[in-house]
Amino acid sequence: MQQADDFPAYIGIFVVGHLLAPVVIAMISGGISPWLTLAIILPVAVVLLLAMLQPVKGAVIAFLWWHGIGAFRGQERPGGEKRR
Repeated sequence: MQQADDFPAYIGIFVVGHLLAPVVIAMISGGISPWLTLAIILPVAVVLLLAMLQPVKGAVIAFLWWHGIGAFRGQERPGGEKRR
């Protein structure tokens, strides 16, 4: 099993934060109370983060494998070329 450490979680927080920030701003400026906005946005944020954590982790591990970083150093790519 390969490790991606905390990087997938950081990517997930970054993406979900950027997706939900305009929604929060629109809700608050639209007259919805901050508490109702918080009650709606927190569950949505948790669900989005949990939904994207596994695909993002797979993408990070694929990136590490493709570039031969960490535990993948010295392994061959499918085409047979050796990594540096």
